[in-house]
Amino acid sequence: MIRWLIKGMLRDRTRSLFPFLVITVGVALVIVLVGFMDGVIMGMMDSTAHLDTGHLRVVNKPFYDEEHLNPMDRALGSQKETGDWLKKNSDPAIEWSPRIRWGAIMDVPDEQGETRSHTPVMGMALDLLSQDSTELKRLNLAESLTRGRMPDKRGEILVGYQLARTLELEINKSVTLIGQTFDGGIATDNFTVVGFVRFGIFAMDKKMALMDLADAQETFYLHDMVTDWLGYLPAHVSFHEYDEYRSRLESALKALIDIHPSGWARDDLPMAVSILDQRHIRPIAEKFLVVRKFIIGIFLFLMVVVLWNAGILNGIHRYGEMGIRLAMGETHSRLILSLVGESLVVGIVGSVAGCALGGACTYALQEVGLNMGDAFAQSGLMLSDVVRARLSVGGFVRGVIPGLTASVMGTLIAGLAIYNRSEANLFRELEAG
Repeated sequence: MIRWLIKGMLRDRTRSLFPFLVITVGVALVIVLVGFMDGVIMGMMDSTAHLDTGHLRVVNKPFYDEEHLNPMDRALGSQKETGDWLKKNSDPAIEWSPRIRWGAIMDVPDEQGETRSHTPVMGMALDLLSQDSTELKRLNLAESLTRGRMPDKRGEILVGYQLARTLELEINKSVTLIGQTFDGGIATDNFTVVGFVRFGIFAMDKKMALMDLADAQETFYLHDMVTDWLGYLPAHVSFHEYDEYRSRLESALKALIDIHPSGWARDDLPMAVSILDQRHIRPIAEKFLVVRKFIIGIFLFLMVVVLWNAGILNGIHRYGEMGIRLAMGETHSRLILSLVGESLVVGIVGSVAGCALGGACTYALQEVGLNMGDAFAQSGLMLSDVVRARLSVGGFVRGVIPGLTASVMGTLIAGLAIYNRSEANLFRELEAG
């Protein structure tokens, strides 16, 4: 009997090939769709975290409240002591990096030393000169250079390539930065432009400049001070878990506040925020999840309908066969069980093939990515030009469940109709077929 069923499945394409292809394609498309949408939201999160906010951020509350003004006098002191404490007392998965946010006027002199052009710039100071610096790899700076080289000594600066084009900057030429010092004075310092960087984000390419952390501390009189401690989580951590990490960090910070390092001011009050609490990321993520659920839900519904109908049509097509098998003495329950078993086997094989196909396509999109620079060029959002998918267990689960169940349920519903039909009627359909 089993051999007879296997031969029937192999010879009758409506019983095996068509459902197999539908399940394979459906499962693969669901996995790719889920992976692509997860990749878009996590790509936005990671780009914003690496360039600006970190996945977690420890910042002085007075600075955070007036961040749009870049208040250097609100920077957090005791850089070394604070950094050592964070590394010892926070979650081991978090990688901490100190940074300084600064704003200044960039003045470009002509050959006579007079101002040729100038513009406000936003800047970030980070560890650019240490050989073991993780910031270089995190920001992918070496591969992002459009001209010039990386800084290799003090007094050198990188600028966004569109900013360089606007100010008509030249490599190895000097510019002057005019800003505010920690004590409220005017900070002026000369820097040599050694490279133009493409961040892949329109707003930063047009206004961003990068300098070494030690240079910023000297220029803005921030000895042993930073404005931010940015924490980075491993790639496998979902943004749904960021709030949990932030809560644990907030609880741990209470002990540091009680210690109150000597370099802190009396009114310093460090606080922990996640990327979701900054740059309006949380409402964007919530809206994205709603849209994601809506799109995936529609696609899954259509996939279930197709598979369900395929199972029903396959069952109706086999009413004549059912009549013969009932006439030979097979019970109704055993007949239905064998039909469901066939559908389940096809569903398992199709789901496995769909997982392999969808996983391979999603992995390719994850590693190679899809260049959408033209679409994002004028958006101003912190989205990388290259959009990458992201493999996840959730994508496979969402694809496999309807792949296994929809066809089986369709076959079961069609098979249950034989309880309401006589063997004579089933034989008539065989004769008509």
